[in-house]
Amino acid sequence: MEGLQMRLIIFLFTLLSASFPRAHEISSCICDHSCYTDEVANLKCDPKVASFKSVGLPDASHTIMEGIIATNQQFPRVHQYEFKITRVPQKANKPSYADPGAIGVAVNGVPIFDPATQGPINAKTGKRPHTLYEGELDDCGGHAGRGDDYHYHIAPICLIEELGEAHIEQMKRPIGYAMDGYPIHALGWFSKENDVENKLDECRGMTDENGRYFYNVMKNDSWDVLNCLTGRPQKFSKDKWTHRKDKFGDNYVGMPVKFKIDTYTQTDHKADKCYIMTGHLNKEQILLTDGTTQQVKNKSGSIFYCNSKCYGVFFEAEKKASIRGRAIIYDEILDSCPASLVDFKRFDISPYRGPRQKVSKKKK
Repeated sequence: MEGLQMRLIIFLFTLLSASFPRAHEISSCICDHSCYTDEVANLKCDPKVASFKSVGLPDASHTIMEGIIATNQQFPRVHQYEFKITRVPQKANKPSYADPGAIGVAVNGVPIFDPATQGPINAKTGKRPHTLYEGELDDCGGHAGRGDDYHYHIAPICLIEELGEAHIEQMKRPIGYAMDGYPIHALGWFSKENDVENKLDECRGMTDENGRYFYNVMKNDSWDVLNCLTGRPQKFSKDKWTHRKDKFGDNYVGMPVKFKIDTYTQTDHKADKCYIMTGHLNKEQILLTDGTTQQVKNKSGSIFYCNSKCYGVFFEAEKKASIRGRAIIYDEILDSCPASLVDFKRFDISPYRGPRQKVSKKKK
């Protein structure tokens, strides 16, 4: 009887050992639907490439946009992404450093960008400002970019929490893939036993027990995803989307304002989808219709957009000798707002009704 019990114990131990990878043996599941969230569609694989589609938005439970204190007034909107990840990544002769932009994609179909802003390069460090330290990221590690494209700049915090400990630590499945094809993991996020922070190379990567290379995100501090690319970068994504328009019919391009986003909502109103960011505008100079300026500080209200004839946003004002420093205008138009658009706080700021401001729309 004792021999039977011992054989049963050995069998169960063997079964459990086979079910989960060993200490730092990662799972290879790029072609397994269960390794992605429901936001990923049309997963296909051939011997060389794994491809899938997404709209670029995370699960509705994620508190996106909230916590940002410096926004460019863009909203997370539906995109039509097509991703292709190489299944045969190859190490490059030396690490490479990606330009500001997408460096990978998370397993929920949301792009992952490098941590830098599009701001000017610091002459001393040779680097652009970090989005986290500039206050541009939400509580999930992302924000909406110039094309109303939601993306992460650091570890996708809300996604990792959604995937959970079993996915991350026990099954050791990835949270995304870099543009060179290597998987991105979050080992040690929930369990110190899997912590690999001291084993990572300069790019934040390492090789597992089976010789498979992977990157591992940092928990805390700067929440880095990767510092450089170990493999050969690939063209891995295509995107289509519809630009928002302003009242003049021009493509809307947001400008940075010191606005702390407390809540973000989007609501459907038949033909329109309305996007509303409610919070506080801090330390801005507002140009009024009569040419005078008004200083505002900690002014509560909402930046919103439903269509080209229903929005409330800020634009840059022309530079004038009579105005010291930067000035912005508040442009609010309510001509075609849905009747069901209610229950949000508008700014108590006089909308600008003067001559059209002629300002360069170059990226900042």
